[in-house]
Amino acid sequence: LHKASITFLFVLALYNTMNAQDFKLAGIKYANYQKSQIKNDSETQKILFQEFGAFINFPKRLKNNKSVLVNGFGYGFVEASFDNDLVQFRESDKKLQQFYYQLMLLHQLNEEWNIVLNLNPSLASDFEAKLSADDFIFQGAVVATRKLSSSFKLGGGLAYSARLGSPRFIPVVNLRYKKSRHEINALLPINAKYSYSILPNEKLQLGLQYALNGANFNVHSDDNRIDKINYSRANFGVVTQYQLTNMLRLEAFGGLSAGRSYSVIDNDNKTYDFDSESAPFFSIGIVLVPPKSKK
Repeated sequence: LHKASITFLFVLALYNTMNAQDFKLAGIKYANYQKSQIKNDSETQKILFQEFGAFINFPKRLKNNKSVLVNGFGYGFVEASFDNDLVQFRESDKKLQQFYYQLMLLHQLNEEWNIVLNLNPSLASDFEAKLSADDFIFQGAVVATRKLSSSFKLGGGLAYSARLGSPRFIPVVNLRYKKSRHEINALLPINAKYSYSILPNEKLQLGLQYALNGANFNVHSDDNRIDKINYSRANFGVVTQYQLTNMLRLEAFGGLSAGRSYSVIDNDNKTYDFDSESAPFFSIGIVLVPPKSKK
């Protein structure tokens, strides 16, 4: 236990120096995307999403005392429900799952520069047919950040992600600002969050958040016509964080989900694109974070 405590404190110290995007040791989350009307559809079809996720990360400091290696595992479940058969998809609902492994290296180059490397292979499928190479998706990112002052850090890098639906390269800008009770964390264009500490020791934080969200799944349909389904969305809203204990935190995020785009790809590689109207969403979760250092 003593060794684990030392490791957690080391991770926290390195996080404060390096700006790894709000590092979490473990967590569970539920999200609900309310029904939204499919655009340009004469049958007034609507689509509803429910999502559940869980993850755990195992950090280990390396002998150079400048690096942390993180091994992580996660699971995601997505249930999409349609009022009627959707496009060429002859089903009224679909259950999708994702299992992933995460390897992350946080390295402090010097007093000013740090680098974060994240590799994220996963299986994303409805698992209704025998596994194939199409069920495998590889995502990752590399970001370098420079400390410009005691309160401001800025950097950039490149991510390969399915947050826009299909996997693609996305240039990113990393930004962290923290002064007094104000804090900004952003990895643009993927996410951005401003938070304000209402209670001492950051026990309660309120703020605004933007998050780009999406996925790509290999699927099986009853008539063997559909091969893949992917989606993307941009979530805007109010975020709340409440520190239950020194390491346990409750998180809630709710607002409007916009830019809801979907693609269904058949076995002939023909793509059917459609969008839905903006609609409310909310998510709630509980996470385990490194303990705060005692001042």
